[in-house]
Amino acid sequence: MPKRDYAPALAVAALIAAVLCALLGGCAAQPTLRPLCPPLVAYTPQEQAALARELRTHPDLAEVPLFLTDYANERKELRAACPP
Repeated sequence: MPKRDYAPALAVAALIAAVLCALLGGCAAQPTLRPLCPPLVAYTPQEQAALARELRTHPDLAEVPLFLTDYANERKELRAACPP
């Protein structure tokens, strides 16, 4: 009785198994990704008013309002990206 060559059948079976594993692996639940958000410092209305007074009484601080505007924009973007 001649010997049978099972190598082609095993190769096809291995290929089918690999394709099935790849397809079934795609069905796994994907984790929900959330950005890591630093906590925002809360400023009281009194602190904000004191800062506004200081800025009005020191007109020579021309760059500070630009930095504070950028800081306010970053806080707004952070609130949008990381809702409480």
